[in-house]
Amino acid sequence: MAETTILHEILARGKGFGHLQHLELTWRCLEDHDPDAASAIVAGAISRVAAAHGAEDKYHATITNGWVRCVAVHRERWPADGFDEFIGRNPALLDPKLLNHYFSPALLARDEARSAVVGPDRRALPALTDSGH
Repeated sequence: MAETTILHEILARGKGFGHLQHLELTWRCLEDHDPDAASAIVAGAISRVAAAHGAEDKYHATITNGWVRCVAVHRERWPADGFDEFIGRNPALLDPKLLNHYFSPALLARDEARSAVVGPDRRALPALTDSGH
């Protein structure tokens, strides 16, 4: 599976699997998949990495889905030929607190937001023009 290859390539760099690596995985998954499919792929990858490190509780469905949406919107509006160029054009994505514009900390702390995707309570996530989502 290509997604597994992408994940292994990112992990093989030895820089961990932090925010930047999550963004790259998302960006690369969006090359071949719509945002809903990419969200499922990224969720599976994050869950596998977390489980491999004994940190199953690190996975958060709402945060993952929110980031996939943000990357998809930025990818649509400000395309780039490579991930480094994409991040250079979209440095706001490097701010791990970006989702606070859409979700309150109280909502994100809820168990249901961790286990399933819940909608934002501050403002709607940006919409994609090509899918109407």
